[in-house]
Amino acid sequence: MKRVVLVIPDAGPLISLGRAHCLDLLLQLHLPIYLIDQVYFEVTRDPAFEDAKLVKQFVESHPHQVQVVDTQVGRLAQLERQMNPAVRQRHLGEAAITDFLTNQLQELVAPSAPVILLFEDNDVRRMNVLLRDRVHLLSTKAFLIGMEKLGYLQSAEAVWTAILASGRHPSDEIVDQSAPAISGGSY
Repeated sequence: MKRVVLVIPDAGPLISLGRAHCLDLLLQLHLPIYLIDQVYFEVTRDPAFEDAKLVKQFVESHPHQVQVVDTQVGRLAQLERQMNPAVRQRHLGEAAITDFLTNQLQELVAPSAPVILLFEDNDVRRMNVLLRDRVHLLSTKAFLIGMEKLGYLQSAEAVWTAILASGRHPSDEIVDQSAPAISGGSY
């Protein structure tokens, strides 16, 4: 079994863990963490939201472990926003993760290394590019359960309850799908 790098292609886990004041759980496994630029923008674009402040502070406080990765999609979206601040952009997070996996991933991660995608949005699971090769899919709820099993968290259920109490209602589906092309699997 090989260890993974952590890619967060979906704002959901960041918002949920932020609302439960548990973003630091992402650091506990000492994995490199890559956030997709468009997803980071979507989470932090409105500083009036507590979620935006928490995620921005988290990223800025851990520059050696947490990196926002530029994608062509993200750069083009930023350019479009500069040209027309009122523009309404849709579905760019999914396009940016596809861009990252097909174009930037090999620059950051060795070809034989597995990648874990931490997600809440089921659109991530439906994207064909994600379901092949060296990608390990992990839902937020499965992440919390795993962290409890490893002893990094006293109670996954308590964190999940805090997420729900914050008014957030993420999918409670437990997805922990190993990377199929990694010899021996991923964990």
